[in-house]
Amino acid sequence: MLKQSVSRSLTHQFRTTFQPSPITRLPIQRTFRLPKKDNGVLTLNPGKKAFTLIFDGDKLPVQAGVLQAVNVSSVEEANRFLFLLRDTCEIYISPDYRRSNPEVYAEVKAFSYSGVKTDPPFGIETAADLMRKLPFDLKSLMKSPLAITADDSSPCSLDKKFVHKKSDSNVLISEFYSAGKLLYFNMFNDTEELTFDHASDHIQGMLMLEALRQAAVAITHILGLSLDGKLALLSYNTNFFHYLERDTPIVIRAYGSFSADKTGDDREVSVFVQVMQWGKVCAEAELKAFAFMSEHHYLQQKERIEKISSRCKMQFAAKVSRILEAEPSL
Repeated sequence: MLKQSVSRSLTHQFRTTFQPSPITRLPIQRTFRLPKKDNGVLTLNPGKKAFTLIFDGDKLPVQAGVLQAVNVSSVEEANRFLFLLRDTCEIYISPDYRRSNPEVYAEVKAFSYSGVKTDPPFGIETAADLMRKLPFDLKSLMKSPLAITADDSSPCSLDKKFVHKKSDSNVLISEFYSAGKLLYFNMFNDTEELTFDHASDHIQGMLMLEALRQAAVAITHILGLSLDGKLALLSYNTNFFHYLERDTPIVIRAYGSFSADKTGDDREVSVFVQVMQWGKVCAEAELKAFAFMSEHHYLQQKERIEKISSRCKMQFAAKVSRILEAEPSL
């Protein structure tokens, strides 16, 4: 009995002696932050996208490898560029500029590509002003099927139905490439429609005008005009800046304010087009036309115009007759 009591006492001491003491654990100090969702517009490391927008008075980092920076004067202008360029552009705001202009940073922080309206928020004149500030989008076009340098192979010509031609040999623009709201084409310089009586070391102006007209027609169809729809040219204003060389690819950059479907109403359409070679703008044009949403609408209008023209011809012929009848008495 005594033996059992001593044994139990030793066992109890043994267990008590070797029982591990509770470990006091310090609270984990979290030194990391959960990453915030990036809407893709604001950037801390400029140069990842084709265009980097920077506000007047701000500066890019010294080490930034930005080739295509565009200065903007206001939040409104930055928003217009965002609509025009979509996810091919980014906005950079330096820490110093952010501290000095917190209201600008707050507004730009709310920008997102998905929040941009689908309908054009501005007219063709505003689009032209924006495009004149844009450098050549070399970063995007080098990844496109378009020819940029003399070593590049040219893409196929655009389907003739998009430019209202009967022969493929008379199509002067290539299949298009889109970047944001801008459309790009290569321009060709061979057509059976236009012939010149002397050789030239540069592209003739008349050939360029036809290519720009084709680009305007094509972009209107791409933006929603049905292929059986028609266009009546209203105005065609062109500025020429540099000659176009024959042995180097020519790029056309275009924007159209047209957006409609087949059930829409007939209305005016405007297109702004730039001709570029070696990264510089060689010519630009603004074309306005009236779009008939279907061939039926066009034929109805044509019938009305023919009636008006017939009356004008009759009135003109009557005036000529009266003058001829009055001549003997003069």
